[in-house]
Amino acid sequence: MNFKYMPELEWGYGYPFALTLMAASIALPFWLFQRKGWLK
Repeated sequence: MNFKYMPELEWGYGYPFALTLMAASIALPFWLFQRKGWLK
């Protein structure tokens, strides 16, 4: 595969940013569903 032209690989905080987005995509719906009482 050609990874030479992927600018996000050169970004120093790309990996932690991606992990933060993944964690938020799990935590936010869980929190919202719990608030609505759908997980009781």
